[in-house]
Amino acid sequence: MQKITVSEFELIDAICQSRDINKLYKLNDHSAFSIALYQILVSVYDENPNQLNICQLNLFLSMHLENSGQSCGILSCLQEWLPEHLDKFVNALREIDAPKSAGAIEKAIQLLPKDGSWFFDSADDISEKLMSKLDSEFSSYPDGSMPKLYRKYAIRNRSYIEQI
Repeated sequence: MQKITVSEFELIDAICQSRDINKLYKLNDHSAFSIALYQILVSVYDENPNQLNICQLNLFLSMHLENSGQSCGILSCLQEWLPEHLDKFVNALREIDAPKSAGAIEKAIQLLPKDGSWFFDSADDISEKLMSKLDSEFSSYPDGSMPKLYRKYAIRNRSYIEQI
């Protein structure tokens, strides 16, 4: 992975501000591409959650879940940030070609209380250890570089991504 320079961050910011999809696809670095695309998707989602089409939503959910796994754990995303999309995370990961990650998230979702209550309020030691294991499994990138997967998916579905 290449180190992103200050000028690249300025370019990313400019792309995000203008939502210039053509410039987005010209970014060479997978991480820079992913950062810019994620920021654009978050901006669109924040304006109107229903505005994202299915391809955009698949990327948005996968990226959000990755960020959660790397910062505070998958439960934050699954139960706090986007619980209304609980039924879409597994398919989103499968769509971007991350089947191992999808498997870990599917098992994690099965551990969640059906009534939507907080996991740790009712989980026993075995469930907590399993959730921690699944969180670690997901966060270890079992399908490889997520920025590469995001870019591959975005290229394959460019006509849908361009609808931003």
